[in-house]
Amino acid sequence: VSGEPGPQGLPGKDGLPGDHGEPGPRGPPGPIGAKGDIGPEGLPGVPGSSGPPGPKGERGEPGEVGPQGPKGIPGMDGAAGPIGPPVLSEMGPRLDGVKAGSYGKKGKYGGNGAEVMGPSGLEMPAFTATAMTPFPPVGTPVIFDKLLYNGRQNYNPQTGIFTCEVPGIYYFAYHIHCKGTNVWVALMRNNEPVMYTYDEYKKGFLDQASGSAVLPLQLGDTVYIQLPSDQASGLYAGQYVHSSFTGYLLYPM
Repeated sequence: VSGEPGPQGLPGKDGLPGDHGEPGPRGPPGPIGAKGDIGPEGLPGVPGSSGPPGPKGERGEPGEVGPQGPKGIPGMDGAAGPIGPPVLSEMGPRLDGVKAGSYGKKGKYGGNGAEVMGPSGLEMPAFTATAMTPFPPVGTPVIFDKLLYNGRQNYNPQTGIFTCEVPGIYYFAYHIHCKGTNVWVALMRNNEPVMYTYDEYKKGFLDQASGSAVLPLQLGDTVYIQLPSDQASGLYAGQYVHSSFTGYLLYPM
């Protein structure tokens, strides 16, 4: 026969932790959270180094043929030679001369007059020069360094300046191309502007501008082309695009 249960014993000590169980399956992704506020603007980065030059572009199409230049100065007629002496005949003096006979002997031929080539018997002052370098400096004479003609050598292709050696009335003209920015050109005489030409550049196009003037010049006077402002200095020139400067004597004084 079982007796009465005894009193409950004291709890035993905790056992050692068991081994980790196998990881459970991955739960479904949670809902997308709300978009956070835009962070403060970062500091500007250090500028990168310049990249290598790009490949050389293809050669452009040749430009349009420029306008025909001004007509040259016609040569001066030679002075007439002296008239031969009159001859006497039975019919009286004659100036034209005919065969020997009843009308007298033929007078001597007067000959042609001497050819006149201009002052001091030399060729007339005249020049045309083209610029080979684009975007020349501002505030100094533009150097048109390729000579097409330079009679009497009065134009200096190293300085871009024409210096008068024969006082007279002169004609000057310039034809320039414009690229990259606007262009403002001055025709200068003795460091003073005589006239201005302005062209507003249109992106993607090669513009042109030109001007001309008739000027009286004294010995030592100078004439040249200049860009007055670096805000409009787009005078362009190249191997197949030429800007030019021309001048010549119309008649001496």
